[in-house]
Amino acid sequence: MMAEHAVRSVSELVRRLDQVGVSISNAQLGRLIDGHANYWNQEVLEGLMEVFDCEISDLLGSR
Repeated sequence: MMAEHAVRSVSELVRRLDQVGVSISNAQLGRLIDGHANYWNQEVLEGLMEVFDCEISDLLGSR
C-alpha cells in the first residue's frame, strides 16, 4: 500500500501522518508495519486511512 501511494519510507509515512494530526514515532510505526505491535491505536488507524484514502479492511486485510 505504501508503494501505491509513493510512500518510500517509514519516516515519510510518519511525516504524512503528522500532517493529518497523528503523532507516532518511526519505531512505533515500524512495529505496526512489520506486524510486531501488540495493538493498533484508533488514532493511528484513522490517520492511515486518511493518508491512504482507504477503509480499515484495506489496512488490516493485507496482513
